[in-house]
Amino acid sequence: MKFILSIIFAVSFSWGIGLKGLIIPPNAHVLSTAGTGIAGGISPGLNPAMNVSKHSYIQFSLNRWLGDIKGSHTAFHWGQNIPQAISIQSWNAEDIPEYGDKPDSSPLGTFGVHYVSAAYTISHHLGTPYRFGARIQANYNHLYIESMSGITLDAGALFPLGSFMTIGMVVRNLGYEDTNNLMAKLPGEIGLGFEFKLPLKISVLTDAIYLSGKGTDFRIGARTHFKWLNVYAGTSISEKRNAQALGFSFKYQKWLISYGIYHHENSILGPTLPQFLDIRRYL
Repeated sequence: MKFILSIIFAVSFSWGIGLKGLIIPPNAHVLSTAGTGIAGGISPGLNPAMNVSKHSYIQFSLNRWLGDIKGSHTAFHWGQNIPQAISIQSWNAEDIPEYGDKPDSSPLGTFGVHYVSAAYTISHHLGTPYRFGARIQANYNHLYIESMSGITLDAGALFPLGSFMTIGMVVRNLGYEDTNNLMAKLPGEIGLGFEFKLPLKISVLTDAIYLSGKGTDFRIGARTHFKWLNVYAGTSISEKRNAQALGFSFKYQKWLISYGIYHHENSILGPTLPQFLDIRRYL
């Protein structure tokens, strides 16, 4: 049992899927930049300070994570002057082997992991040239025989400095969890990011995120801004983990399809590479 729990908790990033446990990106775009993009202004999971979008849209993501964890993410974004978003995310893994104190022994049985969350995000300029945003999320997680629920608040800001550079700041995971009627505060996160818009329609993104009790995570990514086909890439480096990601998106009329793939250096998490697929319909 201790062995399989170490696998589950080893997938920790800085994306808070739930409480202190499973931490997984919400969609293919976030995955394909290895979670880089605090200053990008396009994903409320990275920074609730969203930029203005010309069109509302509905998006569905079909995701496969490390350790054969499967899930989905559905989101609705709307509002040109005041961008808003609601989303529902779910993850589950079935038939996970349960081991005793000796991992090399035969499994004692199997168990499952189930997670669901709902979030609401709003962003506004507050009468300034900048963007400010807040995101509230409710979580429920069932692991083995324990159930955990909680609520978290994220807050962020975007500060464009001309047309070349944007600075992003975010504070995440302010809230609590309730485990078997015992409340506990969650480890907070503070992030600082930069986006540099280069010639030839390319952006370079850099992030530094301090995770309470876990140290600092450094990330760098890049993305293009063409009309139909775009590519994304990123890497994430911390004391205990290195990871790389790659992806692309294709837009046709009112449809956008995105795909991302992720590589983690830790072989204990299994040979399967996480792969996410997004389907977006502009309204």
